[in-house]
Amino acid sequence: MSFYYSIASGSSGNCAVWQAGETAVLIDLGVSVRALNQALRRIDMQIEDITAVLLTHEHIDHIKGLATFVKKYDLPVYATFGTAAAILQKLPQAQKNLQMFAGGEAFDIGGLYVQSMPISHDAAEPVAYRIDGGGYKLGYVTDTGFLPEQVKAAISGCDTIVLESNHDVEMLRTGPYPMYLKQRIRGKYGHLSNEECAGCARSLAKAGARRLVLAHLSDKNNNPLTALRCTQRSLSGLDCQLYVAPRSAMEEPIQLAEEGTQCSMFA
Repeated sequence: MSFYYSIASGSSGNCAVWQAGETAVLIDLGVSVRALNQALRRIDMQIEDITAVLLTHEHIDHIKGLATFVKKYDLPVYATFGTAAAILQKLPQAQKNLQMFAGGEAFDIGGLYVQSMPISHDAAEPVAYRIDGGGYKLGYVTDTGFLPEQVKAAISGCDTIVLESNHDVEMLRTGPYPMYLKQRIRGKYGHLSNEECAGCARSLAKAGARRLVLAHLSDKNNNPLTALRCTQRSLSGLDCQLYVAPRSAMEEPIQLAEEGTQCSMFA
């Protein structure tokens, strides 16, 4: 069985499972180990079924559970040199788990081919990923101020794409955040807006994306229905399933063998 399962998505935590063929990888670990175990049990999995963890960057909403995880498990945790250095400053015990690589480097994990791609975010050495294997291709891009053309080209042709749809521009402008934080979010090292996400969605669907998951939504400057409608308009006439990852775990995994057009908020 092959699937994508979002365990958490948003500023309070990010974590997902990608199962392709016989290999399952965890993307980010922004939830407690307890919450991770509970979510995995819902889909008849346990941490021991995971082959490796892939980290996108070192912000707390992406590594919240790492300290406990490295105490209890010997699974490899892949991170760029910059991300690893930032983690080790506060969590030296993670050294035994860390498998370090340079942003842009490719490597294999249990039959999966993983291509990392540098992105623009206010972190040490953040990356997006393309993962090929088991008959499926995943593009995973969140926490970036813009979508670099080389990243867009790299994920074109993926059948499943997880793409940040962080904020609605007008909601951010009129929202409660202080000006410095608004500027950070909408800057080149911040986060993708609904409009920017939607602008990429149509070309990605034309290039082969059959499933698009909107991720990392702000709870103050966005809502699932607004994000869904924005990208849904751009996909008009195209056969691409559209989902919005909730802040907590999805009700059920997205099965990769599904056919037909579908829109869901998984609220």
